[in-house]
This record gives sequence, C-alpha cells and structure tokens, in this order.
Amino acid sequence: MSAGGEELPPSVRQQVARFQQLQQTLNAILVEKQRLEVELVELKDALEELQKSPDDVVVYKAVGPVLVQTSKQKLLEELGEKRELTETRLRLLEKQEQRAREQLEDLQKELKQALSGKGVG
Repeated sequence: MSAGGEELPPSVRQQVARFQQLQQTLNAILVEKQRLEVELVELKDALEELQKSPDDVVVYKAVGPVLVQTSKQKLLEELGEKRELTETRLRLLEKQEQRAREQLEDLQKELKQALSGKGVG
C-alpha cells in the first residue's frame, strides 16, 4: 500500500462504486418524483377547473397532437383515474427515495469507517 493511501482495497473500491450507483439512482428517483409532482398539480388544477364548469360545457382532450371533443363526465373520470395513478406512483417513488437515502447513509458510514482505520472488526 502506498504511503499516500491512494491504493484502496478492492472491497472499498466496490463500496465506493456502489455508493456512486446509489447516488445516481437517487438522482433519477428525485427527477421522476419532481416530474410527477408537477403532473399531479396540473391534474388537480384541470379537475378543479372542469368541476367548476357547467355540465353541458363543450370540452376537448388531447390525443397526441389532436384535440378530440368529449363529455365533461368522461373527462372527469379519466382525469380522476390519472390523478389516482400519479399519486400511487408518487408514493412508490417516495418509498424508493427513502430506501435509497437509508442505503446511502449506511454505506457512507461503512466507507468512513473503512477509510479512517480500515474498519473495526
């Protein structure tokens, strides 16, 4: 081993690689979570506006690049289902985020211990 501590044992290198991988996973989770949060706000706003409108209002929904006329009730149902699905996906991502943060924290402690004195035990 070099005096400068540049050579890390293979187990520590693996832990560092795992740490970096977990950081990337957490970043991807956070980006997706943010996207879903924005989508959820938009869905709630659309539902709120649609509920304020009269029952006989003419409404359109986007299907690809085309707007198609639909009924208010059908659109309310579709948006409600989409909101529920988005909320479920968001809860799942929050659990994944929590798990990733806990794993990162544990791995960080292990790395600190390994790097500060080759670990105890």
